[in-house]
Amino acid sequence: MIHPFQNRVLLRAWRPDWRHYGVGSLRLDLLAGLTVAIFAIPQVMAYAVLAGLPPAYGLYTAIVMSITAALFCHSGLLNTGPTNSAALLTAAVAVPLASHPDLFSVVFTLALLVGIFRLLMGLLRMGALVRFVPEPAFLGFMVGAGVLIAFGQLHHLFGVDASTHRWFIRRFTDVIIQTPDLHVATFIVGLGAFGLMVALNRYARRLPAALIVILSATAIVFVLGEDSGVALVQDIAPLTRTLPAPAFPGIARAEIPALIPLALAISVIGLIEAAVVGQYLALRTGRHVNFNQDFFGQGVSQIVAAFFQCFPGSGSFVRSTLLAQCGARSRMANIAFGLHTALLIVLIPGLLNRIPVTALAGLLLFLGTRLIDPSRIRQVRATSRADLFVLVLTFAVTVFGRIEYGIFAGILASMIIFLNRACELHMVELIPLPGGGFEERPYAPLTRHDKSDVVAMSVSGNLFFGVAHELRAQLNEIAREQQPRHLLLRLRRAHSIDSSCWSALFDFARAFDRNGGTLYLCGIQPQSTRVITEARMREILPKNRIYLQTNAIFGALLKALEDIGPHISDDTELSDEWRNFFHRLKKNRAR
Repeated sequence: MIHPFQNRVLLRAWRPDWRHYGVGSLRLDLLAGLTVAIFAIPQVMAYAVLAGLPPAYGLYTAIVMSITAALFCHSGLLNTGPTNSAALLTAAVAVPLASHPDLFSVVFTLALLVGIFRLLMGLLRMGALVRFVPEPAFLGFMVGAGVLIAFGQLHHLFGVDASTHRWFIRRFTDVIIQTPDLHVATFIVGLGAFGLMVALNRYARRLPAALIVILSATAIVFVLGEDSGVALVQDIAPLTRTLPAPAFPGIARAEIPALIPLALAISVIGLIEAAVVGQYLALRTGRHVNFNQDFFGQGVSQIVAAFFQCFPGSGSFVRSTLLAQCGARSRMANIAFGLHTALLIVLIPGLLNRIPVTALAGLLLFLGTRLIDPSRIRQVRATSRADLFVLVLTFAVTVFGRIEYGIFAGILASMIIFLNRACELHMVELIPLPGGGFEERPYAPLTRHDKSDVVAMSVSGNLFFGVAHELRAQLNEIAREQQPRHLLLRLRRAHSIDSSCWSALFDFARAFDRNGGTLYLCGIQPQSTRVITEARMREILPKNRIYLQTNAIFGALLKALEDIGPHISDDTELSDEWRNFFHRLKKNRAR
């Protein structure tokens, strides 16, 4: 077993291999980074607004996290920075504290906690845990996040006062009741931005839609003039030619206990997103993905970002795939993305300040609706009611409860459903068929099970403590109702027999032996004989009643039946099927 900290590769930053990296590759990376930076600037500013922070912090987060993550993540094209889910979860803290003097200390403390959690997940090699997050739970969270994003910025779209309440329904209601005070120009510009995004996404996907929309809205508001009353980015917090500078975040110690569940939720959801992006990039590039390295790199980038006035971020699917589509060759593309974003802040802060906030709200409305995928919801509904329940529960907790508990509610519900399914004992009676083989007759209501001195049963699935009680009860029912003298229990399909189920088997074997019955265990694995020996059960389950697995189908069971054959006489009480079986067996032996 490899110790979680044994592999020091996680601790090494990326070092370029200039032997396989030429001027042509550098040119492609620089161009891809510039293209994605132009596309992403409006997006990351919108995410900052969504998080309840000034737009500049979206730019700071994009710069610092993209460069730092590029140095430590295994997936070189994985773009790290502001995302919709991370911004939305950050808003759960930032929005209620909008007027709080320690708002930024709380947000940066949250970012630091997220980084620590991700760093530990990478060091402890917890990448495999992503497999245990059920897709319906993640889908339910993303649908809920889509609703919260789409309708959480209505106050900017309507041009009315924002609600200070934490609960989404109350915030939504507070905005709706202000509809009579709707600012017409603000609403038209925001709705127009949303409509143009929909049109460009449908008919001109190759164009930088977000950039076109933001520039168009900015131009329209500029023409309308300052008297239009449309709020601009500079009205929230003006951008300057200032780049993110290192600053020790004031640790909000009193808030840490309340921030831990939220930080854990951001970490888990962000790592799922990073894993999804990493898998996509691996399929596209043909390269192996080390999720533990990516988790470690995301943790390092988030910790560094916390010291540069950044809020929590994650791996962005849109920006990462766009880098790949633009021909990016290496992680230098993400470094170029961060540097180009910084350069644009220095060169055009005045233009960025003129962006209408309602246009960013229209962009978020579009991004939120894009998270809601009706086809996948229909697929879940058509395939499993239990999975649909998990999806709906996760959605309900995310939207109507606490967003940070949404994904955990879905995971917990899935675990309970799985355990409930796993606790179902799969036991069938084997009835010999005239042409060979066996009919499997389950123990269920309205099924017939005749009395017979020979009964063969087959158990399948994981025999763990959850089914031990039912196993013991089922065996006792067979002994009571069918009254066999020879009970053959086929365990070839049984896996991971734990101590509780072995105890149930041993208790039944003792009681069955006292009443004159004989239990045979067929198709068991060789290591199971050691368990029987160490449990001192050889007197009741000697070697001549234990039949190990064979390569032949029903090989162990048939061998046990051949050994039982000489003990079968004409006065033995058998069902018609078993009587015919032993008659054929006797004829074959006579030949």
